[in-house]
Amino acid sequence: MKNIKQALYAVTATVLVAAPFMVGAQTGIPAAGTIATPDSTGFNVSKATTSTTGLANKSVYSIIGTFMNWLLGLVGVLAVIAFVISGILYLTAAGNEEQVEKAKGIMTYAIIGLVVALLGLVIVNAVAGLTSAGGATSF
Repeated sequence: MKNIKQALYAVTATVLVAAPFMVGAQTGIPAAGTIATPDSTGFNVSKATTSTTGLANKSVYSIIGTFMNWLLGLVGVLAVIAFVISGILYLTAAGNEEQVEKAKGIMTYAIIGLVVALLGLVIVNAVAGLTSAGGATSF
């Protein structure tokens, strides 16, 4: 069980570290079929004279909404994994009360985690609705 916990921690840490690279932000790489032409010094004149920054043109509310939806999906996947581990422990307990209690504990914590994640989404939506952020009441 300790190895499973360590593996889950490693996967969670990897996903959280890689998250900024997965948000789909504009990278400034030219589109397929276009050629960025640097001058003789290697400086890209066409890129330097454009007024765009290559960043996403979204409101903070929209960015937070996208992040919350992504995070809620991640929590959902982790909860399903916890439910499966708990079910396997419960089915393989074979009368071992200690293993049954461990399985029930894992299931309880998975449910608590889902409830907390959903409450976070509800709170963000409520605050956004009260402050009229983004002009909408839900993501």
